[in-house]
Formats: sequence, structure tokens, C-alpha cells
Amino acid sequence: MHNCRLVIFLYLFLLVFFVPSVLSIGISPADAYLNFIPNYEYVLDYSIDSYRPFTFYVEGPFSEYTRIEEVTHTDTQGLFKVHLLLPEDYPTPGKQRMFVAAKETPSGGGIGAVAIIRGFVEIEVPFPGYYAELDLNAYDVNEGEPVTLSAVVRNRGKENITDAVLELKIYSDMRVIKTFKSEVFPLETDSDYTFSKTVPGEELKPGEYDVEAVLIYAGNTRRKEAVFKVGTFDVSIVNYTERMYNNTINPFEIEVASKWNNRIDTVYMDLAIKDGSKVLSTVKTPPFDLSPWQTKKSSFYWNTAGIPIGEYGLEIVVHYNQLTKTENRKIYIIENVPVKEAPAVSLSTMVLIIIAILLVIFNIYFIIYRRKEKKEGG
Repeated sequence: MHNCRLVIFLYLFLLVFFVPSVLSIGISPADAYLNFIPNYEYVLDYSIDSYRPFTFYVEGPFSEYTRIEEVTHTDTQGLFKVHLLLPEDYPTPGKQRMFVAAKETPSGGGIGAVAIIRGFVEIEVPFPGYYAELDLNAYDVNEGEPVTLSAVVRNRGKENITDAVLELKIYSDMRVIKTFKSEVFPLETDSDYTFSKTVPGEELKPGEYDVEAVLIYAGNTRRKEAVFKVGTFDVSIVNYTERMYNNTINPFEIEVASKWNNRIDTVYMDLAIKDGSKVLSTVKTPPFDLSPWQTKKSSFYWNTAGIPIGEYGLEIVVHYNQLTKTENRKIYIIENVPVKEAPAVSLSTMVLIIIAILLVIFNIYFIIYRRKEKKEGG
């Protein structure tokens, strides 16, 4: 027990006095992005705040092509440079991430956490031959607002592209409703091309649309898909509790979704169980707000005392931003079948269980005690 308390004390001591100092140390820049240029030398300047004696090093791809130059340091800051001399070629194409790190030199004779901080350098190595990457951006809007589509092509290959073409297609219910096609364009290695088009707001009704970008270049085809929505100022009912027990306080949930691309404030609902035109029970939900396109559940309890078993109408009046909409659904009041209680455990059975537990505890204690005696005797 004494040793356990000592371990806990040491852990808390390290947590309080050493971890905050480790977390306060930062390296700048935390990341860097470079293009691979054969035989080119990059010189990257780094700084460390809250400086203490550090050992600087790099690890990962291209680390063998680097050297580190420590410039200067004070009690509050350290400056160093990373020289990266790229080779003539590199066998692995794509994004290669090298880490630049600094490890605190531990002081002798003390117990403490050792700070290790890292930043990364990402190097884009071109692919052999023709290789293009394609990105597609489409943004949600509200009805009446224009929709902007943007496709970006990046030549990540070693060869220049001379005859690329882009096509954008908008789909509604799996039908193409709009097509845009670019002119033929060239694209040198390590360069980008952006193709943007705007659809007037009056041409698209509220709803969800698919958009596809198709890039054709040097006998290759690349595709990218995205989705955008055109919002309408509405709150729809997604789901609700359809069955409740009679003469019971029931948990009830109703789920709604915003169809708007902006925030909707002060949403709440008035619900009524109706037998024809007769109102049997009502409840009001707590108010809440909805973020753009958000789906949210409202949970509460509903007392069905005095409502006979049967099928009824459920009137839901949704209030949002001083507007209202009414929907009529069905709800079912079903029989509340009592749950059978588990058979009670007899007193004699309970006594036997307690005796068995005590025997297990005694045996564990006896084994631990005997082991301790053997250790002390040995």
C-alpha cells in the first residue's frame, strides 16, 4: 500500500510540474510543403520557443539528403536551419513526409519528462509519365442564389500535358440537367488549371444535386463526384415515436431536419393526440435552434392517462422563426403489459452465496499472505 501511494504521488508530481512545460514548447513552422525539383537545395528556417538544450534531427523520406545547422539560442528561443539538397531522382512518387524534430537533452540526476517536438516537410514527388490529379468543389446555397462549381486539375506527372479537356455534369434524380465543357488546354508539370462555372439561382429548384467532373488527357480519364444542396426555408419531420403505452408516462422523441443553408432560430412543436376533432392530450416541446442542414431530436415525456387503446391522429405544429407548419400523422396507444418480476431469492440461497464469496476472498488473501511470507523468509 505504501509503495502504491508513492507511485501515485510521483505520477501526479510529474503531471503537474513537468507536462505543462513540455506542452508549452512549440516549433515553427509546424509544417512545410515543397515540390520536388531535381538537384535543388531548400533551406528551411526553424525556431523553438521556451528553449532548453535540444538535439535536432530529421527522420523519414529524404532525411539522408539533409543537414542541420544550429544558428543561435537563448533562454527563450532557439533558431536552426534545415538544408535539404534534393537528388536527381527519387524512386517513390506522390506525397512524401519528412519530420523535423528536436529532442530535449535530459539533465543529469533528475527525474522528468523529456520534450520531443516535431514539424513535418511534405515533398510532392512527380509520377512517371502523364499523371493528373482532379479536385471538385460545389457549395450549398439557398433557393434563388447562384451555384458555383469549380474543378481544379494538377499535373503531378513528369511529362507536360498538351491536350486536356474538362466536363462538368449536374444530375437531378440520376438525370443530367446541365453540362459545361472547357476548351482544350495544356498543363505543364507542377502547374494547375481551374475550371469554374456558375449556375443562375432561378435555374435550380430546392433539393439535392450530384455533380461530376470528367477530365480527359493523354489517353487517360479521371472522374470526381460531389454533392450540393439548394435550400428552402423549411423544417421537416424526419421521425417520431409512433407507439405509446396506455395509462403510462412514456418517453417520446421527435426528430426534425433543417432544409435551410443558414441557422434557424427558436424551433419548437405543439403536439396533440386527436380522436377525430376531439383533442385527447397535448404537449409542447422545449425550444431549440438548428444549424444549416442540421437534424436534431427533441426528447420529453408524455402522459397517456385516460386515453383508450387504439389508433389516433397526431397533429404536429412546427414553429420556426415566427412561422408555422402543420402535419397530421398517426399514433398508436397500445396495452401496457405488466413486466413479470423475477422470482425472489430465498434467504437460505442468499446465505450460501455470501458464504461462497467470503471463501473466495479468504482464499485470495491466504495465497497473497503466503507469497509475502515466502519472499520475506527468502
